[in-house]
Amino acid sequence: MNMDIIKNAVAEAAKQFGAQEYELTITAKEDTGVEALKKEITAVSYSRSGSMTVRCVVGGKSGYASSELVTPEAAAEIVETACGNALVLDEADQVGLFPGSDRYETSRDTAITLPGADELKERALKLQELAYAADPRVIDGTQSFVSGMNIVQDVMNSAGLQLHYETGLVYQGLMAAVRDGEEAADEFCLTDVSRKTTEYTVDKAVSGALGKLGADTVPSGKYNIIMDSATVCSLMETYATVFSARSAYLKTTLLSGREGELVASEALTLVDDPFHPEKFGHCPFDGEGVAVYAKNVIEKGRLNTLLYNRMYASLLGRQTTGNASSATGIEPKGLYIAPGGLSNDELLEKLGDGLYLTSLQGLHAGANVQSGDFSLQADGYLVRDGKKAAPIKNFTVADNFYQLLNKVTAVSSELKFGVGSDYGAPEVLFTGVAVSGK
Repeated sequence: MNMDIIKNAVAEAAKQFGAQEYELTITAKEDTGVEALKKEITAVSYSRSGSMTVRCVVGGKSGYASSELVTPEAAAEIVETACGNALVLDEADQVGLFPGSDRYETSRDTAITLPGADELKERALKLQELAYAADPRVIDGTQSFVSGMNIVQDVMNSAGLQLHYETGLVYQGLMAAVRDGEEAADEFCLTDVSRKTTEYTVDKAVSGALGKLGADTVPSGKYNIIMDSATVCSLMETYATVFSARSAYLKTTLLSGREGELVASEALTLVDDPFHPEKFGHCPFDGEGVAVYAKNVIEKGRLNTLLYNRMYASLLGRQTTGNASSATGIEPKGLYIAPGGLSNDELLEKLGDGLYLTSLQGLHAGANVQSGDFSLQADGYLVRDGKKAAPIKNFTVADNFYQLLNKVTAVSSELKFGVGSDYGAPEVLFTGVAVSGK
Protein backbone atom coordinates (compact mmCIF):
# COMPACT_ATOMS: atom_id res chain seq x y z
CA MET A 1 0.00 0.00 0.00
CA ASN A 2 1.29 3.44 -0.93
CA MET A 3 1.61 5.34 2.35
CA ASP A 4 1.02 8.68 0.63
CA ILE A 5 -2.47 7.54 -0.34
CA ILE A 6 -3.26 6.68 3.30
CA LYS A 7 -1.79 9.95 4.55
CA ASN A 8 -3.86 11.94 2.06
CA ALA A 9 -6.99 10.05 3.09
CA VAL A 10 -6.35 10.90 6.75
CA ALA A 11 -5.71 14.57 5.95
CA GLU A 12 -8.91 14.87 3.91
CA ALA A 13 -11.00 13.06 6.54
CA ALA A 14 -9.53 15.19 9.34
CA LYS A 15 -10.62 18.33 7.51
CA GLN A 16 -14.06 16.87 6.83
CA PHE A 17 -14.74 15.88 10.46
CA GLY A 18 -13.38 19.02 12.09
CA ALA A 19 -9.98 17.93 13.42
CA GLN A 20 -7.63 20.86 13.91
CA GLU A 21 -4.66 18.51 14.18
CA TYR A 22 -4.06 14.83 13.50
CA GLU A 23 -1.40 12.14 13.81
CA LEU A 24 -1.08 8.82 11.99
CA THR A 25 0.97 5.74 12.91
CA ILE A 26 1.13 2.83 10.47
CA THR A 27 2.77 -0.49 11.30
CA ALA A 28 3.23 -3.23 8.71
CA LYS A 29 4.51 -6.72 9.53
CA GLU A 30 5.59 -9.63 7.34
CA ASP A 31 5.96 -13.08 8.93
CA THR A 32 7.08 -16.44 7.60
CA GLY A 33 7.79 -19.71 9.38
CA VAL A 34 8.15 -23.47 9.29
CA GLU A 35 7.61 -26.04 12.07
CA ALA A 36 8.87 -29.63 12.24
CA LEU A 37 8.14 -32.67 14.42
CA LYS A 38 9.32 -36.30 14.15
CA LYS A 39 11.70 -35.25 11.37
CA GLU A 40 8.82 -34.04 9.22
CA ILE A 41 7.51 -30.59 8.33
CA THR A 42 4.22 -30.05 10.13
CA ALA A 43 3.40 -26.42 9.28
CA VAL A 44 4.36 -23.71 6.82
CA SER A 45 3.05 -20.17 7.19
CA TYR A 46 3.32 -16.75 5.59
CA SER A 47 1.38 -13.60 6.39
CA ARG A 48 1.38 -9.87 5.86
CA SER A 49 -0.50 -7.72 8.33
CA GLY A 50 -0.84 -4.10 9.23
CA SER A 51 -2.46 -1.66 11.57
CA MET A 52 -2.92 2.05 11.84
CA THR A 53 -3.73 4.37 14.70
CA VAL A 54 -5.05 7.90 14.35
CA ARG A 55 -5.06 10.67 16.91
CA CYS A 56 -7.27 13.65 16.15
CA VAL A 57 -7.43 16.92 18.10
CA VAL A 58 -10.86 18.54 18.15
CA GLY A 59 -11.48 21.59 20.32
CA GLY A 60 -8.24 20.99 22.22
CA LYS A 61 -9.16 17.39 23.07
CA SER A 62 -7.49 14.28 21.61
CA GLY A 63 -9.42 11.26 20.45
CA TYR A 64 -7.96 7.97 19.24
CA ALA A 65 -9.04 5.14 16.95
CA SER A 66 -7.31 2.24 15.23
CA SER A 67 -7.85 -0.34 12.53
CA GLU A 68 -6.19 -3.53 11.37
CA LEU A 69 -7.08 -2.54 7.82
CA VAL A 70 -4.62 -0.20 6.13
CA THR A 71 -6.76 1.25 3.36
CA PRO A 72 -7.97 4.76 2.45
CA GLU A 73 -11.52 3.75 3.37
CA ALA A 74 -10.46 2.45 6.80
CA ALA A 75 -8.39 5.60 7.32
CA ALA A 76 -11.44 7.81 6.78
CA GLU A 77 -13.53 5.67 9.14
CA ILE A 78 -11.07 5.77 12.04
CA VAL A 79 -10.59 9.52 11.65
CA GLU A 80 -14.34 9.94 12.03
CA THR A 81 -14.29 7.66 15.08
CA ALA A 82 -11.30 9.47 16.62
CA CYS A 83 -12.97 12.85 16.17
CA GLY A 84 -16.13 11.51 17.77
CA ASN A 85 -14.14 10.14 20.68
CA ALA A 86 -12.46 13.51 21.21
CA LEU A 87 -15.82 15.25 21.50
CA VAL A 88 -16.99 13.11 24.44
CA LEU A 89 -13.89 13.75 26.57
CA ASP A 90 -14.04 16.10 29.54
CA GLU A 91 -10.40 17.13 29.76
CA ALA A 92 -8.23 18.98 27.26
CA ASP A 93 -5.17 17.32 25.75
CA GLN A 94 -2.11 17.80 27.96
CA VAL A 95 0.68 18.18 25.41
CA GLY A 96 -0.55 18.48 21.82
CA LEU A 97 1.19 17.00 18.81
CA PHE A 98 4.97 16.72 18.66
CA PRO A 99 6.68 18.45 15.71
CA GLY A 100 9.87 16.42 15.94
CA SER A 101 13.21 16.37 17.80
CA ASP A 102 16.17 18.46 16.70
CA ARG A 103 18.23 15.33 16.02
CA TYR A 104 17.71 11.59 15.64
CA GLU A 105 20.34 8.87 15.82
CA THR A 106 20.97 7.07 12.54
CA SER A 107 19.79 3.47 12.71
CA ARG A 108 21.49 0.79 10.62
CA ASP A 109 18.46 -1.47 10.84
CA THR A 110 16.65 -2.39 7.67
CA ALA A 111 14.02 -4.80 6.48
CA ILE A 112 15.53 -8.02 5.14
CA THR A 113 14.83 -10.48 2.38
CA LEU A 114 13.10 -13.27 4.25
CA PRO A 115 14.17 -16.86 3.48
CA GLY A 116 11.99 -18.85 1.15
CA ALA A 117 9.98 -21.86 2.26
CA ASP A 118 12.57 -24.36 1.00
CA GLU A 119 15.37 -22.73 3.00
CA LEU A 120 13.23 -22.60 6.13
CA LYS A 121 12.25 -26.27 5.75
CA GLU A 122 15.86 -27.32 5.30
CA ARG A 123 16.94 -25.54 8.48
CA ALA A 124 14.00 -26.84 10.54
CA LEU A 125 14.72 -30.43 9.44
CA LYS A 126 18.41 -29.98 10.18
CA LEU A 127 17.51 -28.98 13.73
CA GLN A 128 15.50 -32.20 14.00
CA GLU A 129 18.26 -34.34 12.51
CA LEU A 130 20.99 -32.95 14.75
CA ALA A 131 18.81 -33.21 17.85
CA TYR A 132 18.08 -36.91 17.36
CA ALA A 133 21.73 -37.57 16.55
CA ALA A 134 22.98 -35.69 19.62
CA ASP A 135 21.97 -38.35 22.17
CA PRO A 136 19.97 -41.62 22.11
CA ARG A 137 17.77 -40.28 24.90
CA VAL A 138 16.23 -37.63 22.61
CA ILE A 139 12.65 -38.72 21.95
CA ASP A 140 9.66 -37.89 19.76
CA GLY A 141 8.08 -34.70 20.96
CA THR A 142 11.22 -32.80 20.02
CA GLN A 143 9.98 -29.80 18.03
CA SER A 144 11.81 -27.28 15.89
CA PHE A 145 10.88 -24.14 14.01
CA VAL A 146 12.47 -21.40 11.95
CA SER A 147 10.77 -18.03 11.48
CA GLY A 148 11.44 -14.64 9.98
CA MET A 149 9.81 -11.25 10.27
CA ASN A 150 10.00 -7.72 8.95
CA ILE A 151 8.52 -4.71 10.76
CA VAL A 152 8.00 -1.31 9.13
CA GLN A 153 6.65 1.73 10.96
CA ASP A 154 5.70 5.21 9.73
CA VAL A 155 4.71 8.11 11.97
CA MET A 156 3.49 11.46 10.67
CA ASN A 157 1.36 14.34 11.89
CA SER A 158 0.01 17.71 10.87
CA ALA A 159 2.70 19.45 12.97
CA GLY A 160 5.30 18.40 10.40
CA LEU A 161 6.54 15.13 11.89
CA GLN A 162 7.45 12.45 9.34
CA LEU A 163 9.46 9.40 10.46
CA HIS A 164 10.16 5.95 9.03
CA TYR A 165 11.78 2.84 10.54
CA GLU A 166 12.20 -0.76 9.43
CA THR A 167 13.91 -3.86 10.75
CA GLY A 168 13.98 -7.63 10.24
CA LEU A 169 15.00 -10.84 12.01
CA VAL A 170 15.30 -14.58 11.30
CA TYR A 171 15.32 -16.86 14.34
CA GLN A 172 15.26 -20.58 15.12
CA GLY A 173 14.06 -22.63 18.06
CA LEU A 174 14.29 -26.18 19.34
CA MET A 175 12.31 -27.83 22.13
CA ALA A 176 14.37 -30.91 22.95
CA ALA A 177 12.54 -33.74 24.71
CA VAL A 178 14.56 -36.49 26.40
CA ARG A 179 13.77 -39.64 28.38
CA ASP A 180 15.86 -41.90 30.58
CA GLY A 181 13.83 -44.85 31.86
CA GLU A 182 10.64 -43.46 33.37
CA GLU A 183 11.96 -39.93 33.71
CA ALA A 184 11.50 -37.29 31.03
CA ALA A 185 12.59 -33.68 30.68
CA ASP A 186 12.70 -30.94 28.05
CA GLU A 187 14.48 -27.68 27.33
CA PHE A 188 13.86 -24.87 24.84
CA CYS A 189 16.51 -22.83 23.06
CA LEU A 190 15.77 -19.81 20.84
CA THR A 191 18.54 -18.12 18.82
CA ASP A 192 19.07 -15.44 16.21
CA VAL A 193 20.15 -17.17 12.98
CA SER A 194 22.63 -14.38 12.22
CA ARG A 195 24.37 -14.85 15.59
CA LYS A 196 24.18 -18.56 16.46
CA THR A 197 24.52 -21.73 14.38
CA THR A 198 22.07 -24.57 14.16
CA GLU A 199 24.61 -26.75 16.00
CA TYR A 200 24.79 -24.28 18.89
CA THR A 201 20.98 -24.19 19.19
CA VAL A 202 20.75 -27.98 19.27
CA ASP A 203 23.56 -28.36 21.81
CA LYS A 204 22.01 -25.84 24.21
CA ALA A 205 18.57 -27.43 24.02
CA VAL A 206 19.66 -31.07 24.25
CA SER A 207 22.31 -30.56 26.93
CA GLY A 208 19.86 -28.43 28.91
CA ALA A 209 17.21 -31.15 28.79
CA LEU A 210 19.67 -33.91 29.74
CA GLY A 211 20.94 -31.76 32.59
CA LYS A 212 17.47 -31.83 34.18
CA LEU A 213 17.35 -35.63 34.47
CA GLY A 214 17.67 -36.88 38.02
CA ALA A 215 16.48 -33.58 39.50
CA ASP A 216 15.27 -33.45 43.10
CA THR A 217 13.87 -30.65 45.23
CA VAL A 218 15.73 -28.83 48.03
CA PRO A 219 15.07 -28.29 51.74
CA SER A 220 13.10 -25.17 52.60
CA GLY A 221 15.09 -22.20 53.87
CA LYS A 222 16.84 -19.01 52.83
CA TYR A 223 19.48 -19.32 50.15
CA ASN A 224 21.94 -17.21 48.28
CA ILE A 225 21.04 -17.68 44.62
CA ILE A 226 22.22 -16.89 41.12
CA MET A 227 19.62 -16.31 38.41
CA ASP A 228 20.78 -16.92 34.86
CA SER A 229 20.34 -14.17 32.26
CA ALA A 230 17.05 -15.42 30.83
CA THR A 231 15.50 -15.77 34.29
CA VAL A 232 16.51 -12.24 35.29
CA CYS A 233 15.10 -10.92 31.98
CA SER A 234 11.75 -12.64 32.56
CA LEU A 235 11.51 -11.11 36.03
CA MET A 236 12.44 -7.65 34.72
CA GLU A 237 9.88 -7.86 31.93
CA THR A 238 7.15 -8.84 34.40
CA TYR A 239 7.92 -5.88 36.69
CA ALA A 240 8.93 -3.31 34.05
CA THR A 241 5.89 -1.12 34.76
CA VAL A 242 7.23 -0.28 38.23
CA PHE A 243 9.67 2.04 36.41
CA SER A 244 6.89 3.77 34.46
CA ALA A 245 5.88 7.35 35.19
CA ARG A 246 2.30 6.32 34.46
CA SER A 247 2.49 3.89 37.40
CA ALA A 248 4.00 6.66 39.54
CA TYR A 249 1.16 9.02 38.63
CA LEU A 250 -1.43 6.37 39.44
CA LYS A 251 0.44 5.40 42.65
CA THR A 252 0.72 1.77 41.53
CA THR A 253 4.50 1.58 41.96
CA LEU A 254 6.41 1.87 45.23
CA LEU A 255 9.01 3.93 43.35
CA SER A 256 6.59 6.85 43.08
CA GLY A 257 8.22 10.01 44.44
CA ARG A 258 11.58 8.30 45.01
CA GLU A 259 13.69 9.70 42.17
CA GLY A 260 17.08 10.67 43.58
CA GLU A 261 16.84 8.10 46.40
CA LEU A 262 18.62 4.79 46.95
CA VAL A 263 16.17 2.06 45.97
CA ALA A 264 18.55 -0.83 45.27
CA SER A 265 21.92 -2.31 46.09
CA GLU A 266 24.92 -0.24 45.03
CA ALA A 267 25.92 -3.27 42.95
CA LEU A 268 22.97 -2.61 40.63
CA THR A 269 22.90 -0.22 37.67
CA LEU A 270 19.87 -0.46 35.40
CA VAL A 271 20.18 1.05 31.93
CA ASP A 272 17.62 1.80 29.23
CA ASP A 273 19.56 1.94 25.94
CA PRO A 274 17.62 1.79 22.66
CA PHE A 275 20.86 1.39 20.69
CA HIS A 276 22.69 -1.38 22.52
CA PRO A 277 24.30 -3.48 19.76
CA GLU A 278 23.22 -6.80 21.29
CA LYS A 279 19.49 -6.06 21.34
CA PHE A 280 17.04 -6.46 18.47
CA GLY A 281 15.72 -3.27 16.94
CA HIS A 282 17.25 0.20 17.20
CA CYS A 283 14.38 2.52 16.34
CA PRO A 284 15.57 6.14 16.75
CA PHE A 285 12.16 7.46 17.87
CA ASP A 286 9.48 6.46 20.35
CA GLY A 287 5.73 6.13 19.86
CA GLU A 288 5.27 9.92 19.87
CA GLY A 289 8.14 10.61 17.48
CA VAL A 290 10.52 11.79 20.23
CA ALA A 291 14.21 10.94 19.74
CA VAL A 292 15.22 8.10 22.06
CA TYR A 293 18.47 7.98 24.02
CA ALA A 294 20.38 5.92 26.58
CA LYS A 295 19.88 6.70 30.27
CA ASN A 296 20.68 5.11 33.63
CA VAL A 297 17.35 4.42 35.32
CA ILE A 298 19.15 3.18 38.45
CA GLU A 299 22.81 4.07 38.96
CA LYS A 300 24.67 2.21 41.70
CA GLY A 301 21.41 1.74 43.56
CA ARG A 302 20.07 5.28 43.16
CA LEU A 303 16.89 5.89 41.15
CA ASN A 304 17.92 8.52 38.61
CA THR A 305 14.73 8.62 36.61
CA LEU A 306 11.52 6.84 35.85
CA LEU A 307 10.51 6.32 32.21
CA TYR A 308 8.35 9.12 30.79
CA ASN A 309 6.28 9.92 27.76
CA ARG A 310 5.22 13.49 27.07
CA MET A 311 1.85 13.34 28.82
CA TYR A 312 3.08 11.93 32.13
CA ALA A 313 6.16 14.14 32.00
CA SER A 314 3.80 17.13 31.81
CA LEU A 315 1.60 15.84 34.61
CA LEU A 316 4.59 15.21 36.90
CA GLY A 317 6.66 18.25 36.01
CA ARG A 318 9.42 16.38 34.20
CA GLN A 319 10.83 15.98 30.69
CA THR A 320 10.01 13.01 28.47
CA THR A 321 12.68 10.31 28.39
CA GLY A 322 11.64 9.11 24.93
CA ASN A 323 9.86 6.02 26.25
CA ALA A 324 6.39 6.45 24.78
CA SER A 325 4.74 3.40 23.32
CA SER A 326 1.91 5.79 22.43
CA ALA A 327 0.61 9.16 23.58
CA THR A 328 -0.68 7.46 26.74
CA GLY A 329 1.57 4.38 27.07
CA ILE A 330 5.15 3.95 28.30
CA GLU A 331 7.64 1.15 27.67
CA PRO A 332 11.38 0.44 27.99
CA LYS A 333 13.38 0.69 24.78
CA GLY A 334 16.32 -1.50 25.80
CA LEU A 335 16.25 -2.22 29.54
CA TYR A 336 19.19 -4.15 30.94
CA ILE A 337 21.29 -4.61 34.06
CA ALA A 338 24.77 -3.22 33.49
CA PRO A 339 27.39 -6.01 33.55
CA GLY A 340 29.88 -6.30 36.40
CA GLY A 341 33.46 -7.49 36.56
CA LEU A 342 33.10 -11.24 37.21
CA SER A 343 32.74 -13.99 34.63
CA ASN A 344 29.84 -16.40 35.08
CA ASP A 345 32.25 -19.00 36.52
CA GLU A 346 33.70 -16.44 38.92
CA LEU A 347 30.18 -15.51 40.02
CA LEU A 348 29.55 -19.18 40.84
CA GLU A 349 32.77 -19.24 42.87
CA LYS A 350 31.62 -16.14 44.75
CA LEU A 351 28.31 -17.86 45.51
CA GLY A 352 30.10 -20.90 46.91
CA ASP A 353 27.07 -22.85 48.20
CA GLY A 354 23.55 -22.01 47.11
CA LEU A 355 21.16 -22.32 44.18
CA TYR A 356 21.46 -21.50 40.48
CA LEU A 357 18.06 -20.77 38.90
CA THR A 358 17.40 -21.40 35.22
CA SER A 359 13.66 -20.71 35.15
CA LEU A 360 10.75 -19.19 37.04
CA GLN A 361 7.28 -20.42 36.12
CA GLY A 362 3.91 -18.76 36.66
CA LEU A 363 5.05 -15.14 36.43
CA HIS A 364 1.68 -13.93 35.18
CA ALA A 365 -0.27 -15.64 37.95
CA GLY A 366 2.24 -15.67 40.81
CA ALA A 367 3.64 -12.13 40.59
CA ASN A 368 1.86 -9.09 42.03
CA VAL A 369 3.22 -6.15 40.05
CA GLN A 370 1.76 -3.50 42.36
CA SER A 371 3.06 -4.86 45.69
CA GLY A 372 6.15 -6.52 44.19
CA ASP A 373 5.42 -9.84 45.91
CA PHE A 374 5.95 -13.09 44.01
CA SER A 375 5.81 -16.80 44.71
CA LEU A 376 7.01 -18.84 41.75
CA GLN A 377 7.95 -22.40 40.93
CA ALA A 378 11.59 -22.70 39.94
CA ASP A 379 14.12 -25.08 38.37
CA GLY A 380 17.88 -24.99 38.40
CA TYR A 381 20.94 -26.51 40.05
CA LEU A 382 22.30 -26.99 43.52
CA VAL A 383 25.68 -25.26 43.82
CA ARG A 384 28.44 -26.60 46.08
CA ASP A 385 31.92 -25.10 46.37
CA GLY A 386 31.28 -22.82 43.42
CA LYS A 387 30.23 -25.61 41.03
CA LYS A 388 26.87 -26.82 39.74
CA ALA A 389 26.41 -30.05 41.66
CA ALA A 390 22.96 -31.48 40.87
CA PRO A 391 19.75 -30.50 39.05
CA ILE A 392 16.82 -29.36 41.22
CA LYS A 393 13.10 -28.85 40.56
CA ASN A 394 9.69 -28.57 42.20
CA PHE A 395 10.55 -25.82 44.67
CA THR A 396 9.10 -22.35 45.14
CA VAL A 397 10.95 -19.05 45.31
CA ALA A 398 9.12 -16.33 47.24
CA ASP A 399 10.27 -12.74 47.62
CA ASN A 400 9.46 -9.15 46.72
CA PHE A 401 10.80 -7.45 43.59
CA TYR A 402 11.55 -4.17 45.36
CA GLN A 403 13.39 -6.01 48.14
CA LEU A 404 15.18 -8.18 45.60
CA LEU A 405 16.72 -5.04 44.07
CA ASN A 406 18.45 -4.52 47.42
CA LYS A 407 19.65 -8.13 47.59
CA VAL A 408 21.91 -7.86 44.53
CA THR A 409 25.41 -8.78 45.70
CA ALA A 410 27.28 -9.15 42.41
CA VAL A 411 26.64 -9.14 38.67
CA SER A 412 28.51 -11.08 36.01
CA SER A 413 30.22 -9.52 33.01
CA GLU A 414 28.33 -11.60 30.43
CA LEU A 415 25.31 -9.55 29.31
CA LYS A 416 22.71 -11.30 27.14
CA PHE A 417 19.52 -10.00 25.51
CA GLY A 418 16.57 -12.21 24.70
CA VAL A 419 16.02 -12.90 21.00
CA GLY A 420 13.80 -10.17 19.58
CA SER A 421 13.54 -8.65 23.08
CA ASP A 422 14.01 -5.23 24.68
CA TYR A 423 15.31 -6.82 27.90
CA GLY A 424 18.82 -7.95 28.77
CA ALA A 425 20.77 -9.10 31.81
CA PRO A 426 23.96 -10.78 32.96
CA GLU A 427 23.76 -13.48 35.63
CA VAL A 428 22.98 -11.94 39.02
CA LEU A 429 23.80 -13.07 42.57
CA PHE A 430 21.17 -12.38 45.25
CA THR A 431 21.40 -13.01 49.00
CA GLY A 432 18.84 -14.36 51.43
CA VAL A 433 16.01 -15.49 49.13
CA ALA A 434 13.24 -17.64 50.64
CA VAL A 435 12.81 -21.09 49.12
CA SER A 436 10.07 -23.63 49.88
CA GLY A 437 10.97 -27.21 48.99
CA LYS A 438 10.90 -30.29 51.15
